[in-house]
Amino acid sequence: MRKTKQIMIAVFCILFFGGTLASLLLPNRERSVMENRELAQRPAFSAKKFLGGSYQKKYETYLSDQFFLRDQWVSLSSAMQFFAGKKEINDIYLGKEGYLLEKNREEDFDKEQTEENIVSLSSFLNDMAGLYGKEHVSCMMIPSKAEALPNRLPAFAKTDGQEVVLKSLKSKLSYPDNFMDVKEELQKHQEEYIYYRTDHHWTTLGAYYAFRAWAEKTGQATPRPLGDYQRETVFKDFYGTTYNKAHVPVKADCVELFHFSAEEEVHINMDDGEKEADSFYFKKEALKGFNRYNVFLSKNTFKIEVTTKAGNGKTLLLIKDSFANCFVPFLAGDYERIVMIDYRYGKVPIGSILSEYEDITDVMVMFNTEKFMKNTKLDKLADTERKAQTMEEFNIDDFLE
Repeated sequence: MRKTKQIMIAVFCILFFGGTLASLLLPNRERSVMENRELAQRPAFSAKKFLGGSYQKKYETYLSDQFFLRDQWVSLSSAMQFFAGKKEINDIYLGKEGYLLEKNREEDFDKEQTEENIVSLSSFLNDMAGLYGKEHVSCMMIPSKAEALPNRLPAFAKTDGQEVVLKSLKSKLSYPDNFMDVKEELQKHQEEYIYYRTDHHWTTLGAYYAFRAWAEKTGQATPRPLGDYQRETVFKDFYGTTYNKAHVPVKADCVELFHFSAEEEVHINMDDGEKEADSFYFKKEALKGFNRYNVFLSKNTFKIEVTTKAGNGKTLLLIKDSFANCFVPFLAGDYERIVMIDYRYGKVPIGSILSEYEDITDVMVMFNTEKFMKNTKLDKLADTERKAQTMEEFNIDDFLE
């Protein structure tokens, strides 16, 4: 027994000190694809930082991030917890049938920020209803995966309901009927593949069900039957954001595209010509790195303008987050132009956008409720005064995250 213990201690020392030495000798990695984040680099030494203690903390983080075979050690640790029967790792519920669901706690949200966002969004929607008519304005709030799929949660798992936030938002709208919470609609289909198992986004099928419900309620688009679309599976190896936090052995996700002939001929213009394409889908780009969800409109950016062959004179202003990226193709047959704005990546007042696009006929807001609550850049949404942005006001940082 004593000899076995000595061997285990020796193995541990070899692994620990050998790993530390290898970490110091090998080139630093800049990014972890598995964790989808930048890794800490060796901090610059200064006497002031050393005496204050910040240097030691940064160096500890650096050693942790650059430790030899870090990804493999992280995966091994998570796998051991998984097989030990744990139901939660790094604030991710290990749900039924391989679903990994974010644990949303009340303390994770800044109540003051959430209230500011409610005021900004309600003010914007009320102003838009006054400008374009209430029948041309709508707001869709998308539930988190845990809210939409309660049947996938492990036993006794708790979710902080988002109803209070949604009720507060709706109460501040001049026309509450413009508001749409699609949780109930999605829960009707919770036995289907409407959210990715390993990512926080909904699947294209989930987006379709939300589109159909929205189109039927608002009359702003044609709610086509599911059978009218040709479905194409483009990836079968997608591991998303919740997997990157939990690292447990689960089945990869599949990514589907829904094709409809009238919606295929489009032109995409991102950030005023920074990038252009003739398709909603970026298959080659999505193969780079881990995020297969980037097949939809490539990576997130501040402004995307879509021109279609609809020829009906309708222009939609869509204020959105990344959940809209796989939703927008369903709109292409009903709008001649779609202007998408994502305020996580820019600060230009919405009034400047309204001034630039004077042919807007409809306005839609689409947010995941959790991401809406955490968004820190929605104050410009309340600034609806129409005015062109001057050169003095222009700042390249407005287009950076």
